[in-house]
Amino acid sequence: MKVLVLNPPSTVTKNYIRDLIYGCWCKGKRIGGATSPPLNLLYIATILKNDGHKVKFVDALAEEKSIDDIKKIIKQTDVVIESTSQMSFTDDVHVLTQFKKANPKLVTILFGSQPTFYPEEALDQKAVDILVKREAEFIIKDVLHLMEQGKDWGKVLGIAYRKNGKKIINPDYPFSDVNKLPIPDRTFLPKNIDFFNPIIKRMPYTTAMTSRGCPGLCTFCNVPDFYGKTDRFMTAERVIEEIKEIMKLGYREIWFRDETFTAFPKRNEIICNWLIKNKVDLTWIANARVNMITKDMMKLMKKAGCHMIKFGVESSNQEILNRVKKGIKVSKTKEVFSWANEIGIGTHAHTMIGMPGDTKETVEATIQFIKEINPTTATFGICTPYAGTPMFNEVLEKNPAIKDGSSLSKVRLHVDAYYSKHFTKVSNKDLQRYLKKAYREFYFRPSYIWKWIKRIDNLDELKRVLLAGSNVFSFATNKKMS
Repeated sequence: MKVLVLNPPSTVTKNYIRDLIYGCWCKGKRIGGATSPPLNLLYIATILKNDGHKVKFVDALAEEKSIDDIKKIIKQTDVVIESTSQMSFTDDVHVLTQFKKANPKLVTILFGSQPTFYPEEALDQKAVDILVKREAEFIIKDVLHLMEQGKDWGKVLGIAYRKNGKKIINPDYPFSDVNKLPIPDRTFLPKNIDFFNPIIKRMPYTTAMTSRGCPGLCTFCNVPDFYGKTDRFMTAERVIEEIKEIMKLGYREIWFRDETFTAFPKRNEIICNWLIKNKVDLTWIANARVNMITKDMMKLMKKAGCHMIKFGVESSNQEILNRVKKGIKVSKTKEVFSWANEIGIGTHAHTMIGMPGDTKETVEATIQFIKEINPTTATFGICTPYAGTPMFNEVLEKNPAIKDGSSLSKVRLHVDAYYSKHFTKVSNKDLQRYLKKAYREFYFRPSYIWKWIKRIDNLDELKRVLLAGSNVFSFATNKKMS
């Protein structure tokens, strides 16, 4: 079959990240203008290519292709596959509608948060033919394999579709063994385009994911429902195999997108020691939880080429952290960031304002706390209820008007309140004010700027810092929320 695996164009905004199953969680100048390869789509394209399909991969966001550009391809396509999310679903459906007009025989397949958590509502959209819940790779492979053979694909687990005007929603597909996932074929990515990220030290960079799931049960996160409540991780041998392939392609840095890379210390020790023993010329970044890392682990990671660890700090108020079941202590956050500053490894602090229980006083305290723990970089965003999370379900009970959450616009994502009044006393006007204030107070400190000037050691890094800095400066000083 002729299959188009597409990171679709947008009619409402340019710069936003759709690299994982969630779809779109970050965008714009607030995150320094970062972009990322669509890793979720690469897995699907690779599996389908290996299964004998004629696969075309297009990242319309990276290549800045329009709907009309893609229509030319659509006319010669049997199936188009896209990821979608709560905040992009309306725009994605609009794009698919245009594709259907260009090719009425086209089969459209969507996966992501809306298909997973609200398949019945998503099927109301006539441009959508097949929805895939949770992990999509092997489900799509099974569907297309049967479809190509002219067999009944309607009984494949994990899908939803319409038949004779009736909505069919099948039971979930079992979670996959992540070691059976192929190494994503990164040659599918657009040529001569380097994805940009302000926290990256060496270009070109790529992303990788060596586990699925998270040991945390935060009420604002839908990872447990996407990936299950049990972590599944690749063996050290499988990870090392992928690292070798990545280096052959000329990449100089990897951002490991695992929810909590440090949750697997024994495995990671093998990987780090291999990197050290073989003097692998590669730098990398990983995500961690402050309660799942030790000082010795941090030292080993740095020796193995890790230059930054990203942490979800969220708030400086212990009651708020307990309320959202973050599972960490403020005191531990202080300790871990102190270790990092002592060892000399970079850190990134993810922070939210307007969390359940937040007041003006707790927001102010969190801003001060982030300056106190002194991360290398930080992002601040307005807390948003995502479909598939306990937080969203609590809001839904209080206000059914939120429906399936698809009214959340990616244009306003994290810079505007979305039903926040149901869990915080801070008004939208004040949340927006505090958001700008947080960026100004953290990034505009003379001591912080001087620290960055001193650490720049090459022209590429200077260019990256200037670009990211100009984006953040524009966001923090512009009266418009963008």
